Amino acid sequence: MTLHTNQFLRLATCIALALALFSGCAGGSGVKLSDAALAGNPSVMWEDGQKAVDTGEALLSRGEQRLATGHRQVREGQDKITAANQRVAQARMDYQSAAVTIGSSTTPKELAAETKRLKAIGKRWEDAIADIRDGNSLVEKGKKSLDRGQAEVREGRTLMETGSTLMRNAQRALLGDKPLPPKSQRL
Repeated sequence: MTLHTNQFLRLATCIALALALFSGCAGGSGVKLSDAALAGNPSVMWEDGQKAVDTGEALLSRGEQRLATGHRQVREGQDKITAANQRVAQARMDYQSAAVTIGSSTTPKELAAETKRLKAIGKRWEDAIADIRDGNSLVEKGKKSLDRGQAEVREGRTLMETGSTLMRNAQRALLGDKPLPPKSQRL
């Protein structure tokens, strides 16, 4: 191959890497290839590749943390729903038990006690229903955290792969070897 063909291949590979970097990382990671890297300057390609790897590692770490938070939120929400459902069932049984004796009061004092007892059961029942709503909200929040965390992990891995390829191509350019195509273009 001639020197001109090598430069053309290097430029084409860098452009393909840039496209892969920009299309695979639409989440705004802030990593951009410089003009010198796109022109095939090995030292700048290495620096840009290292920046992409570093950004990818940070994004991967943040995504993994977000995944852990999401899993915790879903688990806590489900636990809250389970406990609240048990309290609803207990309040329903308490009401049914109290309903059997309701109406047998013979004095205002006994009537006040029945009313107080029914209000307490109703309050426990309402609180349990509110906890079910809170648990559902926590599960939804956890699912959103999981989705965002998975996207960050994917983007981080893509950045790390792209940066690594760019660094390898910089090394290959220094040695006069043909650059590697992006992984998406390899057979």
